[in-house]
Amino acid sequence: MAPSLDYPHMEDHSTHDHGESSPETADPVRGYAPNGHAAPGGLAVAANGLRLDPAETRFTPGTSAEWTFRIVDDDGKVVTDFEEAHGERSHLVVVRRDLTRFQHLHPELTSDGTWRVDDFALSDSGVYRAFVDVVVDGRPTTLGFDLFASGAGTGTETVAERPDSSRRATADGYDIELLTDGVVARESCRLTFEVRRDGDPVSKLDEYLGALGHLVALREGDLAYLHVHPEGTDPDSGQVAFQARFPTSGRYRLFLQTRPEGELVTTAFDVRVRQ
Repeated sequence: MAPSLDYPHMEDHSTHDHGESSPETADPVRGYAPNGHAAPGGLAVAANGLRLDPAETRFTPGTSAEWTFRIVDDDGKVVTDFEEAHGERSHLVVVRRDLTRFQHLHPELTSDGTWRVDDFALSDSGVYRAFVDVVVDGRPTTLGFDLFASGAGTGTETVAERPDSSRRATADGYDIELLTDGVVARESCRLTFEVRRDGDPVSKLDEYLGALGHLVALREGDLAYLHVHPEGTDPDSGQVAFQARFPTSGRYRLFLQTRPEGELVTTAFDVRVRQ
C-alpha cells in the first residue's frame, strides 16, 4: 500500500484558458495532464465524456478491503483502454475533506475494465475525496467522488486545524522547506522545495514516477485539484521545482512526494495565494 499522510493538525492551466473555464472557451482538460498542464479538476464525477463508477463508497475506518471502480463513457460502456502517464495507467489520490490523510495509489486494471485496489483503507472516520487520473484517447481527465468512513467520532470533531501557511515540514528524518514566497493567482510561479538531512541538502534525489518529485495542490473550500509535475532540476542539488499557476486566490494545501536517497517521503504545506 502506498504511503499515507495523517496530520492531527496541522500549472496548472489549459492551453485554452488561464484557470477556471468559461462559456466562451473550449472545454479544457481537467485536473491532470502528462506535462502537468490542466484546468482544476476532480470537482465532478463526470467530465470529458467519462464517468467514475465506484463499487463501494462506505467503509469502516481503519479496516482494509479490496476496492474496485470502473470508468464508463457517455453511453454507459465500460472503458478498457487507458494510456500511461508518468509510468502508470491511473493515479488514485485520496484525501480527507479537511485536507489531511493523504494517499497516492496506483490501481490495477483487469481485462474487463475494472480497476482494483488491494488492501484499501480509510484510516479514520470522516468524508474523503477520491481523485482518479486517467488518459483516454490522448485526453487526460481527473474524476472525483466522495467516500465515507463511518464510525465513532464522525462529525465536526474530526476536522483538523491547519495553519494559514506552512513552509517547513519534517518526515522520516528529512526536513523539507518551500523556498518560494509571494504566490499570486493566475500568474505562473516556480515552487521550489529543498530537502535536507542533518542541516545539509541531501546528496541525491531519486526519481519517483519518472521525475524528481510529485506535487498535488488542493484548493480549500471545494478541493479543486491541480496535479503538477516538476521542472528539470539537478538531482544532486537536493532541490525539486515545479511550474504552477493557481486559478484563484485563497488557501491551498500542497502534498509533495520526493525520494531522497531512495526513500519515498510525503509532506504537506499550506500556501496562501494572493489576488
